[in-house]
Amino acid sequence: MDIWQDARALGQGQPWQLMAQPAPAPPPVPAQRPEAIQRREAKRQQTLAARKAAQPAPPPAQVVVRRELCPIKGFTSWAAASVPLQVLLLRDTYADGHQDGWGLVSTGDFHDPLQPKAAYGCRTHIEERHRQIKCFYDLTDFHSRSLAAITAQVVLVLLTYTLRQWQLWKRQQEQRAHCGPELIGQQLAIHQQWVVIYHQRAYAQMPLVTFARELAELEAVARAKVLAKLRRLEQSLLAPSDLPPPPKRE
Repeated sequence: MDIWQDARALGQGQPWQLMAQPAPAPPPVPAQRPEAIQRREAKRQQTLAARKAAQPAPPPAQVVVRRELCPIKGFTSWAAASVPLQVLLLRDTYADGHQDGWGLVSTGDFHDPLQPKAAYGCRTHIEERHRQIKCFYDLTDFHSRSLAAITAQVVLVLLTYTLRQWQLWKRQQEQRAHCGPELIGQQLAIHQQWVVIYHQRAYAQMPLVTFARELAELEAVARAKVLAKLRRLEQSLLAPSDLPPPPKRE
């Protein structure tokens, strides 16, 4: 806190720079998204924008009208530090006139004043990744008295997690990086095939693999009946059409 007070006092005599707020970029549209879904998504975004415009304006105390920053290089107020510190002061001005300030301190030098703030923005993502590793990748549930076994477990878990993150990055699915391994595995499934069985006024929906397993577990007599039925379906559904070919164009 003493460093913060000293930095604030030094910032009063330093020039402040206006920090421009870039407009948020719209999320990229997947290349394979059908046009019907694109039109539906565009209509949904219009509805959300209309609802947002109809909402009452927030109070002036919550509306930021200006953001400024002030970099201070070579900060040596902390005597316990063996190297100079680089300080970045940030200040938000609200519509009612009050201001809120905070700062970032680092030992690394920077040329762009926005670089420390951008790096600090990764903190929440890093903390979420740590939570995913500890809670869902069997890191804390592994118990052993052997340091070598613990080290091997941690290294293998981290390698597995890194490989999964690399796969998400290659597939351009970084939005799933904060999910657990089970949910990621479900969402990364290339396709899901289902078999629907109708009987009278009811139906059952089964995954294709489950349906194949059920067929393999049938008794011999029932399996023979199903095989004959599948052969008839194969001949009727996959046989070439009896219609004459279309006439050739001259």
